[in-house]
Amino acid sequence: MAYSPESPLPRLDVYLPATGDGPFPTILAIHGGGFYTGDKSGYSRLAAHFANLGYAFVPINYRLAPTYTYPAQVEDVFCALSWVHANHSTYDLDNEHVFVMGESAGGYLAAMLGTVDTPGDYLQNCPNALPQSDWIQGVVVFYGFYDFTSIDGYPPGDRDKLERYWGAEFSEIAPATLAEMSPVSWVDGNEPPFLLIHGTLDTSVPSWMSEDFAAALEGVGVQTQLLILGGADHAFTLGLWSSPHNTQSREAMEAFLSALSEQ
Repeated sequence: MAYSPESPLPRLDVYLPATGDGPFPTILAIHGGGFYTGDKSGYSRLAAHFANLGYAFVPINYRLAPTYTYPAQVEDVFCALSWVHANHSTYDLDNEHVFVMGESAGGYLAAMLGTVDTPGDYLQNCPNALPQSDWIQGVVVFYGFYDFTSIDGYPPGDRDKLERYWGAEFSEIAPATLAEMSPVSWVDGNEPPFLLIHGTLDTSVPSWMSEDFAAALEGVGVQTQLLILGGADHAFTLGLWSSPHNTQSREAMEAFLSALSEQ
């Protein structure tokens, strides 16, 4: 289904539990891929898994770089979130228990959803609006990145991906714009709970980036869980479903969402 009038039409899927009475707590899922690749179809198994646990699962596509640069991707994820709230009664979605998750670039976008508290500029071309507040009840990020004010920690190949997303070289972007793009710059204590998951062997996005972001969240009193997986590399979720890293991270996500769904 299309959730935005932008061209090409950004689309989403809705997976619902086969049994049980709604409305169902809802997970909005944002794929990774360095902003220039990836597809919502990669979430089909995880969607079925969480639907079996009683969740609605909503994976989305968004416009990709280099054809579309910032802020297109952030606009799309905010528009998808507003679609969930606008259509919650049609699809039996619990709009009081909406969670977002993402991996890598999708994790960054999920973090933007969880930290930006004045998203009006990102919704200018979206047909739906968000509630006045509390539009997300929890955020799960796998191997995400959160700070563009410096790119010293990013490997050269990943800097190239970021510059495709930005549409310019790092040196050409105003510091204020880099801060605007950075989830950490928005942290003010009003964020929903976060679960951050990262591997110690991640050579694309070093795990200290999640550690630093967790410290920023905790520093202003945000409920934060940090799971550092020894021996896990970037994009470990693409590996064997039953691997120890996938199992441990999935169980952590299940426990995190289950606790929040009961509040």
